[in-house]
Amino acid sequence: MLVGIEFSTVLLGLFLAFPLIAMTRSRPANLWLGLFILSLSLLSLAFPVYARLPQLFGLFDWPLASIGAFFYCYVRSLTGLGNSRRQLCHFLPLGLLVCALVYGRSQLSGIAMLRLLLGGSQPLLSMMLLGFQILAACYALAALYRLSQYRQRLRERYSSIESRKLAWLSWLSVSFIALLILWFPSNLLGGFWSILLVLGRLLTLYFVGWYGLRQTAVLMPPIGVDEPDKVNLAAATEDGNAFITPPFEQASPADKSSSRDTDSLAADKYARSGMTEAVSRLIGQRLEGWAAHERGYLDPDIRLVGLAERIGTSSQLLSQYLNDVFGLSFFDYINGLRVAEVKKMMRDRSNDTRTLLDLAFAAGFTSKSTFNTSFKKISGLTPSSWRNQHVNTSGPIG
Repeated sequence: MLVGIEFSTVLLGLFLAFPLIAMTRSRPANLWLGLFILSLSLLSLAFPVYARLPQLFGLFDWPLASIGAFFYCYVRSLTGLGNSRRQLCHFLPLGLLVCALVYGRSQLSGIAMLRLLLGGSQPLLSMMLLGFQILAACYALAALYRLSQYRQRLRERYSSIESRKLAWLSWLSVSFIALLILWFPSNLLGGFWSILLVLGRLLTLYFVGWYGLRQTAVLMPPIGVDEPDKVNLAAATEDGNAFITPPFEQASPADKSSSRDTDSLAADKYARSGMTEAVSRLIGQRLEGWAAHERGYLDPDIRLVGLAERIGTSSQLLSQYLNDVFGLSFFDYINGLRVAEVKKMMRDRSNDTRTLLDLAFAAGFTSKSTFNTSFKKISGLTPSSWRNQHVNTSGPIG
C-alpha cells in the first residue's frame, strides 16, 4: 500500500512539474514552482528505490538541500521581489550536499553509505539531514513573512485585494511546514507516520494541481505592486516645475485660489518627500472633491495610481497623505468610503428590499468577507446589526 501511494505521488508530481518547467520562457516564476514539485516527487521516490536498489543511494537526496529555496524563490517571484544573482546564495547548501554525496560515493558504495546512515554509526549524516529539514522549514516561514509583507503593500495600492493576495500560497506554506514536521516521526518511528507523510505529500501535490494551478498568478504575469505613476509630473507644465497637475475637469474654487501655493511648491519638487503643508492641503481639497462629486470609489478596482493620476499628484504623495492625515492605507480609505455609501443606501427606503450583499457590490466591494470586515471595523457592528438598529425595515438582510 505504502509503495503504491509513493509511486502515485511521484507520478502526480512529475505530471505537474514538467509542464510548469516547460513554461519557464513565458512564465519564469513557474520554474521555481516546477522545481519545488519535482523535489517533492524525488524525495517521495527515494525510499522505495533505495529499498530495492540500495546501490543508487544518494541519487534522489539532493532536493533535501534545495526544496525550501525553490519554494522561497517562487514566493519572491509572485510577490514582485524577483530573483537576482544574489539569490544564488540560497543554493550553497545544495552545492555542499552534492559535493558530500559525490565524495561519499567516491569512497564507499551506495550500499555501504546506506548502512552507515541507517546504522547510526555516522551521526554526522543524520545531523546533516536534520539540518536540511530545519533549513527548509526556515524558508517556509520566510515565505509566509514575504506574503505578509506583500499583502500589506497591496493594501497601500489597491482597494480590492481578494484576487491578488495569494492566499493559496499561504496554505501551501503551512502544508510544507507540516510535511517537514512529519518527517521526524516518520524517520524515527516509521509505520503509521511514514504512511501519513507520504499521504501528506500526495495531498499537497493534489492541492497544487487542483487548486493552485487554477490561480491566475500561475498562468499569467506577476501582479505588479510597485507599478510607477502614469502621471508625468516633470512634464506637467512647460518648464517642468508643476508639482501637482490640474485635476479633473471641474476644479473647485478652492483649487483656483491655491494656484499661488502651487507655484511656491516648485522648489520642493525634488525633495526626498515633496510633501509640504500647501501640497497636503491641495491633495486634501482635490481628494474631497473626487469623493463627493465623482464618487470614484464605486469602481470595484480603483487603484492608488489611478486615483493619484485623477487628482494630479503622485501615488507616493497620495499614499503619504492618507497615512499622515487619516492614518489609513489606501485600501482602508476607499473601503471606508464604500461603507459610508452602503449606510447611505440602507437609509434610502427604496433599497429596503435589497440584500446587504447587493448594496455592498453596488458600493464597489468585490467580496462579502472584505465588506463584512471593513463594515465591522468602522462601525463596530456587523452590517445586519447596524441595519436593524438604524433602519426600520422588514426587507431581507442576507
